[in-house]
Amino acid sequence: MPTAEAEVLARAVREAESVIDGALAGIAERCGTVELDIVAPATFAMRWLIPRLPDFTGRHPHVHPQIRPTHTPDNWQTIPFDIAVRRGADMPAHFLSRPLFTETIGLVATRSVAERLRRAQGALRPGDLVAADTRPGELAAWLDVAGFGTRAAESAVHYPHNYIALEAALAGRGAMVVPLEIVPQLLEDGHLIEVFPGRTLTGKTYHVGHDPRSPKRPYLDAFVSWLQMQTPMPAAA
Repeated sequence: MPTAEAEVLARAVREAESVIDGALAGIAERCGTVELDIVAPATFAMRWLIPRLPDFTGRHPHVHPQIRPTHTPDNWQTIPFDIAVRRGADMPAHFLSRPLFTETIGLVATRSVAERLRRAQGALRPGDLVAADTRPGELAAWLDVAGFGTRAAESAVHYPHNYIALEAALAGRGAMVVPLEIVPQLLEDGHLIEVFPGRTLTGKTYHVGHDPRSPKRPYLDAFVSWLQMQTPMPAAA
């Protein structure tokens, strides 16, 4: 626990950082560029946000978003950032937070794997499924809702992160449950298909938030407004 003296020092440091940030933002604006540091879950950042950024920079060429992917165990609040995208509502109390979308979780796979699983009428064998350690219980929950029971989840091949499990699914190593909103391009291009269309599980809601006291507030608001315009809709089967 910090001492009273440490609390005094911490307040002074925060105030100094605010003054410095304001000065840097003013300088950057006069130079014609503003950088925004954005923390976001890694799979969301890689598969959804980064591919869409050219649209934002085309609309706001003087604003440069810098994406910092985070993993579930990370203490993301220790990373310097201007905007946070979180899966769930774990935003600081003083943040201005807005919902983006709620996950629609379905089972996806390459076409060959999906067709094999369909022919098997859902009789899942060891090795048919892949899962991510960072999303514990999600596969079992989907199997239960989809009417397959949870036992098949015990034999799934596990990978440490969601985006690694997704690469395994893309390589044809098995089917995995994933928010359909995160992989619309993979579904649209046919790299993955929904194995059992309509059998879905409602997941968590993504939120975007920032400190309303930031000197970059106009740029943060512009990015959040753009982000909400891009809010994904449930993917088609």
